[in-house]
Amino acid sequence: MFNTIEKTNYIPAKVDEILVPHKAFQNAKERLQHHLLAAQHYKEPTCIAVIGDSRAGKSRLIGNLVKEFTKKRTDEGMEIPILSIRTPSKPTVKGLVETMLREMGDPLWHKRGSEIEKTERLYTLVKQTKTIAVVIDEFQHFYDKVSHKIQHHLSDWLKIFVDRSKLMLIVVGLPACMAVINQNEQLRGRFIAPIYMPRFTWEDKNGRVEFMACLGAFQAALNRFDIVNLSSDEMAFRFYCATGGLIGYIAKILHEACLNAQLSYAENAKLTITLSDLAVAYENALWQDSVVTQINPFDKGFDPTPTNHLIEMAKKIGIASQEETKTRRVSAKYDTPSSSKVLSK
Repeated sequence: MFNTIEKTNYIPAKVDEILVPHKAFQNAKERLQHHLLAAQHYKEPTCIAVIGDSRAGKSRLIGNLVKEFTKKRTDEGMEIPILSIRTPSKPTVKGLVETMLREMGDPLWHKRGSEIEKTERLYTLVKQTKTIAVVIDEFQHFYDKVSHKIQHHLSDWLKIFVDRSKLMLIVVGLPACMAVINQNEQLRGRFIAPIYMPRFTWEDKNGRVEFMACLGAFQAALNRFDIVNLSSDEMAFRFYCATGGLIGYIAKILHEACLNAQLSYAENAKLTITLSDLAVAYENALWQDSVVTQINPFDKGFDPTPTNHLIEMAKKIGIASQEETKTRRVSAKYDTPSSSKVLSK
């Protein structure tokens, strides 16, 4: 199959590169742009959080923004307007600083040195590279899920770093990361109102219309494919039930559908994507959570009539299931006798 495909005009459809600038995306980007421009003249650093569910478009927003402030080498050296990193899964101050140094191209990022020594080198580098802002993605990792505690040493270090460097700080994460800011009074006082990247909701008429417009934008970008009408009322509700209104899940399903269509291109006259093709793509593209498992929304037997039950089920998509807590059962022979029982003997 692959040898046959290579002889055709096989061009991968890069669905993940399709940018759908919906209203919330545009508003968030404009707000960040305004503060980034103003940050170069402010004496006090601006701190802002970008909050949203997984696959709501947060990382895409930041990636698109960073592209407008690209790194460049000048006669005076490398300029890095925006230093963008992802929080390590088990962050420490030293680990976070090393991540920043590595992203800045410091060849000594992994060499020996104390937390203080590496922090001092970071201060020197952000000044040399004319950095104006730091973006920290996956900010919820500042919250330890195991101990259910905030990494206070980390948040304290971040507060001091912002104060001394005078850089704008943008943190990006799931709603849980708000606890990190709320529980550090001094850090919280440095943040302005957050930017929320919401999922689309079917009950809100404007949100529903915009969700359908997003599907239409994907279809327009994939114009070399013969696809069923994605933005029709029926198809839009099928996609809503499949994605919970999260734009990232739309991209995953369409990416899988386009890939399957391209792999079978040698057998078809056109690159077609039917309802049945979307059903297969849905099964293969998304993790099926037992909490929200339902009939495949693209199955021909699925009734695309909006109901409260289907809408409520869709709202749970993309939200992590609660961990099951097991109660430890103590054998009766190990029960501690009460004082009354002891005294009665």
